[in-house]
Amino acid sequence: MQNIKPGQRWISTAEPELGLGTILRADNRQSDIVFTGCGELKHFTHSASPLVRVQFDAGDWICVNGQAQQIAERIEREDIAHYLCDGTEFIEGCIDPDQPDLPAALRLRVNQCDSGHCFDLRHDALRLEQLDKDAFEHFALAVLGHFGIGFKPLSEHRFLIDTQASQLNTVVPEDALFAFDNEQITIDCQTMDKSHPLIQEALHRVLNSALGNACFMVDDSLPGRSAVMQTLFTGPEGCRLLAIDAVNNILPNYRPSEQALYRSQHARIDLQPYKRSLERLYPLMLERSYQEAEALGLGRLRALRLVVGAEFALFGRTTR
Repeated sequence: MQNIKPGQRWISTAEPELGLGTILRADNRQSDIVFTGCGELKHFTHSASPLVRVQFDAGDWICVNGQAQQIAERIEREDIAHYLCDGTEFIEGCIDPDQPDLPAALRLRVNQCDSGHCFDLRHDALRLEQLDKDAFEHFALAVLGHFGIGFKPLSEHRFLIDTQASQLNTVVPEDALFAFDNEQITIDCQTMDKSHPLIQEALHRVLNSALGNACFMVDDSLPGRSAVMQTLFTGPEGCRLLAIDAVNNILPNYRPSEQALYRSQHARIDLQPYKRSLERLYPLMLERSYQEAEALGLGRLRALRLVVGAEFALFGRTTR
């Protein structure tokens, strides 16, 4: 395990519902941690501990006294994190035990993952300026549909939009007629393009929430007991998608099968049966992703998706 010191914040992968805990006492073998959200004190031996360090980076959001704060800079002092937010510095022990937006690399380990298709929404949102007309139309309908907006197709590029059940705040007349920017637009249509307020609000919601930060999929087309980790990093030249398999091979053109993507739209997968396998493969694959991103000059990890074969649940179990 990492160097454990009093005052640090850790979370239990076995009991993530306890929230963030604070180290009270630690030596080379054991540590005591208090989970202030529920008032429990627990004792762990490091060699068999389910604890994982919780650290946030610049650009992440944290909650302090119930108020959301965006981190401008993280400063390390004697192995304790200090978060600078809008001119105010918060030591890590001051942040709330319940954090709605955990880092992407941590969420999968504590079973806080979204449906697999949300990863694609975030990916397309980050590279919106590079989407061609057809790709933008597909993305726009997908991202608005995710927030409850209904559509009635009239032709290939024209549709009626119903925002009655929408989760977005932008006011649009019910059953308004829209069209994408093309030669078939008629005078009675509103144009749906990248600058439209509905698209802009949906983009803001996608990029400034936990949506799509961590996903898990089962793909029957993958070989049994195999896994591929897709990571999405951002750098000076935009975002970059990396895919690495369980034996650290780089897969430049990997994409899950269309059937798996379709099934994942409404799937909520319980990761508990995969826990042993995740513990064995996940850290190594993630570390390899970080190494590849550093070699390519990429920066922040924005999202990840672990895609596994249908027999993956059996991998790592002592009995069958």
